[in-house]
Amino acid sequence: MAKSLPTLSEEQAAALIKGAWGRAQERDRQMLVFLLHTGLKINEFVGLKVSDVFTGQRVRKNLLVSGDAGKPDRSVPLNREAREAVALILEYNRSQGFQLLGEEPFIVSRQRNKKDGSYRMTPRQVQRIVKTLREDASLNLRTTPQTFRHTYAKSLLGQGVDIKTVQKLLGHRSIKTTRNLYGDLDEI
Repeated sequence: MAKSLPTLSEEQAAALIKGAWGRAQERDRQMLVFLLHTGLKINEFVGLKVSDVFTGQRVRKNLLVSGDAGKPDRSVPLNREAREAVALILEYNRSQGFQLLGEEPFIVSRQRNKKDGSYRMTPRQVQRIVKTLREDASLNLRTTPQTFRHTYAKSLLGQGVDIKTVQKLLGHRSIKTTRNLYGDLDEI
């Protein structure tokens, strides 16, 4: 039996994305779009380098996500919405004076990271952005970056993608994990 996980309806996701404000509003909007269309874990997301999503000539069509602690790497397709989000995030980075060099962080912050001195955004910063946007949109749903991952999985299952493929895309080691979290299509 699948757990009852918080997922966003299309209207809730649109309200969060539309509600982005401030100097970095376009970056924030596109971060949410990217998360909704890739299902990445927050640490995977903030750990991305420019070369993970951009060849230097064009946005990649697939993202190779490195596996944690002995897990194999996995390939996550970047659909049109995710690729557009990448292009807009890279444009934001350029506008802020960042070069699009391969080893540079894909998601940048205006503040220098205290741990490593880079401008790489931290998981906590993304969590704060999501929390602020949830409060601004008056959503009565606990919404975190993980909610975007759950929404991505449910969306795939709702489109008829089989549970084994969803397992691979999310990077779950066991099909049991995916089934326990999301169930099968007939439960959606």
